[in-house]
Amino acid sequence: MEQNFTYRPSPTALLDVWRDPIFKKLFTDNNPKSKKALQSFLEAIIGKPISEIELQNTELPIENSFDKQSRFDLHCKIDNSEYANIEIQGVNTENNFEKRAEYYCAHLLNHNVQRGHKWHEIPKVYQISVLKFVCEKNSQKELLHYKFRTEEGHTLHDRQNIYFLELPKVENLVQQIMTGKISVESLTDAQKWSIFILYASREEFKSLINEISHSQEGIMCAVTILKNISQDELMWKRQFDELILENDRLTFEHFATERGMKKGMEEGMKKGLEKGMKQGVKQGMEEGMKQGLEEGMKQGVKQGMEKGMKQGLEEGMKQGIKQGMEEGMKQGVKQGMEEGMKQGIEKGMKQGIEEGIKQKSIEAAKEGLKMNLTIIQIAKLTGLSEEKILELKQELDTQ
Repeated sequence: MEQNFTYRPSPTALLDVWRDPIFKKLFTDNNPKSKKALQSFLEAIIGKPISEIELQNTELPIENSFDKQSRFDLHCKIDNSEYANIEIQGVNTENNFEKRAEYYCAHLLNHNVQRGHKWHEIPKVYQISVLKFVCEKNSQKELLHYKFRTEEGHTLHDRQNIYFLELPKVENLVQQIMTGKISVESLTDAQKWSIFILYASREEFKSLINEISHSQEGIMCAVTILKNISQDELMWKRQFDELILENDRLTFEHFATERGMKKGMEEGMKKGLEKGMKQGVKQGMEEGMKQGLEEGMKQGVKQGMEKGMKQGLEEGMKQGIKQGMEEGMKQGVKQGMEEGMKQGIEKGMKQGIEEGIKQKSIEAAKEGLKMNLTIIQIAKLTGLSEEKILELKQELDTQ
């Protein structure tokens, strides 16, 4: 009998929580366990108990045609008075995610302040970003909390709160647990959730996830939901499609980097040679003049004592200056060319790589537009701003 095709690699395989559609489905599935998992996750991040959660519309309305459209990954109301947006992000394109998080936090507050609100009624908002990269390299903490403070540390207010959960920082903790250096009981709830998100789908960490879930009720609920949605073939198709898009993006970046390096080498060689020649001639002339004068005076004194001070000094200075300039220019040109080429190659490679990656992102965006992907999908894949993608779309439409 012919076997039906499936995207699921094995009957017990679990979806990757890290993937955007899986992460959203895990916390928005229409059942009490999903709601409990979301409550537990939010409590682990903001550090306080929550009694009520209500999911909100993820696409915020705009007030006029000049506003920037925002679509949240997971938007919810907490205890009827506060609001949270949870974003999951894998790449820090052009190192601009911090700005994006700050914008989202401000938009979250502005959207949930209704006309007629008194100032003391302004709600607290929480912009939570689950990251598969590290923004704050100067801190070992995986959970970072930002809010408005003075340089001396005084808090201006507590209305806007930005949280970064940097998942790579728990990889070392997992190694320590697997080698018996630390125990699961020593982990914070935020660390447990980070490990679940990163490793729940990996068979080799099944026992670790099982131990963590038994220590945290919300994660236990999340494991149950994950097993249930992993039965859904459509969810596996969505995960597969996202993986293909990610592989395409990585391929684009790889070839862009190669082209950038090649272009950088060529430009670096050219600029290095020009700069080396220019610096070499200048340095050679200066060194030649200096050495020629010293050598001429030395030889002039010696010959002057033998044939006469006047004739020896003139002849010695003449010959010394000539010989010194020739030798100095020769050495200076050689040294200048070597140093100039080195600096030129380094600078050229850097500029080339940056230009290559930027150009490839634009090419990828154009391809995405031709494939009728949404502007938001293209922005996630390429890291370009939505304004830039709109410009590219207008450019394609006029061609």
